[in-house]
Amino acid sequence: MKHPLISLVMLVLTLSLPVPAAVDKEKGYDECLVCHDGVGPMILKTPHGAPGRALCADCHGVHQGEDPSAENIISLKKDGPATVFKACVKCHAQYKKAHSSHSDEGRACLSCHDMWHTEKTVKVSPIPAERLLRNKTQLLCEPCHQRPAADFRKPYHHQASSIDNRCVACHDPHQSKTELRGRKIDRKCGQCHPDTAGPFAFIHLGGKGQGCLECHQPHGSPNPHLLNRSNVRFLCLSCHTNLPAFHNQAKVRYQLCTSCHGAIHGSNVSGKFFE
Repeated sequence: MKHPLISLVMLVLTLSLPVPAAVDKEKGYDECLVCHDGVGPMILKTPHGAPGRALCADCHGVHQGEDPSAENIISLKKDGPATVFKACVKCHAQYKKAHSSHSDEGRACLSCHDMWHTEKTVKVSPIPAERLLRNKTQLLCEPCHQRPAADFRKPYHHQASSIDNRCVACHDPHQSKTELRGRKIDRKCGQCHPDTAGPFAFIHLGGKGQGCLECHQPHGSPNPHLLNRSNVRFLCLSCHTNLPAFHNQAKVRYQLCTSCHGAIHGSNVSGKFFE
């Protein structure tokens, strides 16, 4: 019987040995590198090259017969968005084609992501980007979403425009167009603006339609506070048409709505939104 100390030493030595990368030994990976010898060092830098992750054959299949030409293998570059999506969801099963509005526009995963194993890509950026994105998200989104891009250049724009991932901070590109409709947009805004998110005992009725969009522009506005109107009074009057008789709009004191109704997003003390 071995001494317990000897067994412990053997265990430590075993655990200290380098673990071989299982992906290197799998058929459909090392066989591909016989011809595509430059791909190995590139893809090993990416999440797809980690042990136990994707094999070449998972995305491209294998050459049929003895012909190693590009014509009898899956080409994600040539075969179109449907082929790309089908290949990617083998592993990324959480993304469903029906959920993404981008798939309706003839776009797929490689419209924004890069596998980072082609010589062209590696020359431009030898270190893979986070999530294998081709560029900063704002630069990926703006060519198609030109109206929000223009809004971000207005005098008052959302503060998120100062960060690289400004679009995906609020939008999930893998979700549908209904993502930010109704009350959902309030939950999105509340992540950064918790003071306006509630819950409140008295809810501003204006927030029950389009939520924050009833009063604010989400991307940018020519008006302070990203308001839909140039003046707070005009914004309030667009809904509150039946003012009390003593709210004489000829007097300045009644033109400054929020000087009295300061809890404009909601209140726990007053249904008139007094603070």
